Amino acid sequence: MLSLCTISCAAQMNINNASIYLAPNAVIGIHGNGLSGNADILGKGKIILNGIDSQFVSMNNFSLPQLEINNPQIVSLTSNLKLSSSLFFSLGKLKISENNLILSDTAYISNADSSKFVVTNGSGKLIRSALGNSTFLFPVGFSPSTFNPVSITNNGTADNIGVSCLENTFKYGISGSVITNAVVDASWNITEETTGGSILTITGSWYNSDELPNFNRYKSGIAHFVTFPQNELGWNLLNNELSLAQGNNPYTYTKTGITDLGVFAVGNKPLLSPLLVSPKIFLQGAYNINTGLMSDDLRTLNLLPQNEPYVSMLTFTHNGSGGEEIAENTIIGSSATSSNNAITDWVFLQLHDMATGNVISTKSALLQRDGDVVDTDGFSPVNMAGNPSGNYFLSVRHRNHLGARTANTFALSKTNTTNIDFTNSISNAFQGTVTNSPLATLSAGVYGLWAGSANDDLSVNMTGVGTNNNDYLKLLNSTGGSTNSITNVYSKQDLNLDGTIKMTGLSIYNNDYLRLLNTLNSSTNTITQPSF
Repeated sequence: MLSLCTISCAAQMNINNASIYLAPNAVIGIHGNGLSGNADILGKGKIILNGIDSQFVSMNNFSLPQLEINNPQIVSLTSNLKLSSSLFFSLGKLKISENNLILSDTAYISNADSSKFVVTNGSGKLIRSALGNSTFLFPVGFSPSTFNPVSITNNGTADNIGVSCLENTFKYGISGSVITNAVVDASWNITEETTGGSILTITGSWYNSDELPNFNRYKSGIAHFVTFPQNELGWNLLNNELSLAQGNNPYTYTKTGITDLGVFAVGNKPLLSPLLVSPKIFLQGAYNINTGLMSDDLRTLNLLPQNEPYVSMLTFTHNGSGGEEIAENTIIGSSATSSNNAITDWVFLQLHDMATGNVISTKSALLQRDGDVVDTDGFSPVNMAGNPSGNYFLSVRHRNHLGARTANTFALSKTNTTNIDFTNSISNAFQGTVTNSPLATLSAGVYGLWAGSANDDLSVNMTGVGTNNNDYLKLLNSTGGSTNSITNVYSKQDLNLDGTIKMTGLSIYNNDYLRLLNTLNSSTNTITQPSF
């Protein structure tokens, strides 16, 4: 055994089956290419990589006591390395590529910052052995120019916890297309040696330069990509986990109670847990009893807004991740294919808690001529993102129709859509305490939302004393006279959704006054939406 105090090595240092013991204050400074060895270096002394050009460490899974990085260039790990005492950064970075850097249960890392850290540019990981309830900072970044450290505490069974920082945030966690919107452009792959038993708290860190377009640090969080069971596959961020980021460049989010390890990322909408639903509903105002379809006049006239319209309406309040939905003109404009799947209008969906009935999440979606409600791409099931799989009530509302809620709860899931059809039975809709039917009868056995709500009072009537509670007066007020008309408008007072507000014409399809009167069947009747 060779016991050393202080040595300066100007060339590459090779250890070949030698037993070396470094006394507590002993130092080996290496200025050459690097260090290679096939035996443990014992003791409590230190190896310092002092080069001015790139250096390497190749210890073939053997151990060093203390390692100091003092090199303005990159120090590369070319095989697994164990550290029994510490890793200290004076200058530069340690790149581990496909290799693991394994710290003992008492080892620590010090003096790391955004210019001095471990670069995890491959499959290798920075591993802390037997990590327990003492917080450990993993100072990692995918490249020499990106620093995204993560702190981890394990309140479960101590285990060997490994971390690597990935270059981007990916659709399928560790693979798939790169997410380029509303996320931090980095993610962490976190592993445990023994599956189960860990209960982690993780705090991920990033800089504003890592934030991709539309990232919202006032309403984001840490998401995990779930790989099992199959029906829970995908990112799992929930609306109730969205919050304000801590810090000031760098920023942080913290996630607690983690028992399922894997890939974690920071963001908002692209990382929200999906919840799929496929409602079907007709709008009485747009429904044509001869075709069994709704009109798409607003689409053919290019009057449908690209941005969902409900965010600015008084009686519509977005919850959860709802709001800011956008549809392309190729879907909602005149250039879209004219078919039963053409878009009639935007509708407003509400997800209700099973126990209380309270609205917990909303989403603006698109309504096709055949009654199918689809997401903003024009064909997919609606994603009520940010809610866990479970049983919910669902309501469908529209800007100038009375809304309807399901009478019963439905089981909604993350990976398979649930069909909810309001059109084939009145009993599918919640009656509440109102005396009128909760749905309008459009033809024999076909039902839809009541038309005629020209104002914001959630009822249809012609007897109130003002425009705020009399839909006829609201209609008359908007035209300025019973013989006037307003064309090419997207308006609540356009009760038949043909793009024109007018009170003349021979049928409900071109006369909004007749549409209102037809809904009520009598000018003295009132139809009220159930309270939900």
